[in-house]
Amino acid sequence: MAGVSMEKNFAKSMTGRYLFALDILALVAIVSDYALQKKITAELKRGAVINISGQQRMLSQRIAFCSMRLADSRLSGERPAWRRELADAIALMESSLAGLVNGDSTLNLSAQSSPEAQAIYFLPPHLLHEKVQKYLAASKSLCQAPESDLALDNPHLQYISSAAAQLLASLDELVKLYLKESEAGIARVQRLERTVMVITIFVLLMMALFIFRPMVGRIEAYFVERRQAEEEREKLITELRQALANVKTLSGLIPICAYCKKIRDDRGYWNILEDYIARHSEADFTHSFCPECKKKFDDEE
Repeated sequence: MAGVSMEKNFAKSMTGRYLFALDILALVAIVSDYALQKKITAELKRGAVINISGQQRMLSQRIAFCSMRLADSRLSGERPAWRRELADAIALMESSLAGLVNGDSTLNLSAQSSPEAQAIYFLPPHLLHEKVQKYLAASKSLCQAPESDLALDNPHLQYISSAAAQLLASLDELVKLYLKESEAGIARVQRLERTVMVITIFVLLMMALFIFRPMVGRIEAYFVERRQAEEEREKLITELRQALANVKTLSGLIPICAYCKKIRDDRGYWNILEDYIARHSEADFTHSFCPECKKKFDDEE
């Protein structure tokens, strides 16, 4: 009973440890999945920011190109098309700037940007937000200018041409910053993945040390005990067989002389009663006189 109780306690202890380890692994999986999803979402938004800021670079050059073609066009029939293309580029750059600064869920842009990005937008030496606003204002003025004012010496065109290079340099700095932040974010995701892997390996190692190792030891001990019990059983069976082989019994009809009391064996020889019984059983004889024979013997003397 004590052995059975110990086995039950051991099984209960191992079950509790195993469930605890599974709970730890489940908790690690849930927390890591939440953290990874959060990091991935942040990286997706950062990727959108990189795309939109890169688009800003392209749009700034597109506006400069359309402005030049609008002012330099010799054919009045071409100018409406250039005005429309310039207006589209201005509107897209303006909405993109608003999304980058204030956030835009439709563009997957976050309203929170890093202090470094805020510095590029609003602090010297870049003052990017102010530069873009002036650039867009000059572009709108040129786009809305009458036909008579469209020429290469137009002051709005002159401003656009001179500001395009500086604006492009500031936009390049912004894109570099976003790329750097994206690389740092990817590095954080990788560190998180490695941390989760280390924690998982640690939990599995603890399971191996405190659950599976004792369990394997217990199983090995169980099989050793079973083997020893089997060996003892076989030994006992062998001893019992040997004991049974040594037991001699008398059974059946025994031919005995009615006068001398000799017994005939299987080979036809007549044997003294004592010798026959001694050979076919474990009995030994001691000789003495019964009361009647003793009296008879005494009378004959």
